Amino acid sequence: MKKQAPKHTTATEARSGMAETGRKPTPLQAQVLLAARRRCDDMGDSQAARDQMKREVLEAPAELLPDLLTALSTVRITRADLFQPTTDRKECKP
Repeated sequence: MKKQAPKHTTATEARSGMAETGRKPTPLQAQVLLAARRRCDDMGDSQAARDQMKREVLEAPAELLPDLLTALSTVRITRADLFQPTTDRKECKP
């Protein structure tokens, strides 16, 4: 199966998904939804995972949304990203 390039989501698309819940998102919720969708795009998440992420964002208490936005917007790095692999390895000869 050929892997397709991720489709990046615009803010309008993120807000349009709120129509199914019957209420309009707050501006902060819309920002968090957009960041969540971008993170899902980056991770190549399935539609089920995207739907779960959306539900969790919409159910999150308002006081947690700023921290959630920060967490989803922050560039993630791992320890492996900090080190360059060595190509000129010296063999140990006993």
